[in-house]
Amino acid sequence: MTAEKRLTDHAVILSDRDNVATALVDMPPGEYVLGVGGERTVTLTEAVAAGFKLALAPIAAGRPVYKYGYAIGTASADIQPGQCVHVHNLDSAV
Repeated sequence: MTAEKRLTDHAVILSDRDNVATALVDMPPGEYVLGVGGERTVTLTEAVAAGFKLALAPIAAGRPVYKYGYAIGTASADIQPGQCVHVHNLDSAV
């Protein structure tokens, strides 16, 4: 039996507004549980290195990316939940 991986043990989300989380450690692909009881999950489709961002929800191209409750830029391409968010798909505003 595989142990449940809680996202909050691996990444930080500071605001309900955030559509990305920041990895605290290197995160391998796989399913991570958000919240209590596993009612919501995010599946990483690729490894996310410590310090990088991962999408929590779909972000359409041209839409804002929120981290720590603030818009940090706009998506330069459609971003799916579980994808790494970085310079290849984010036009930074900071």
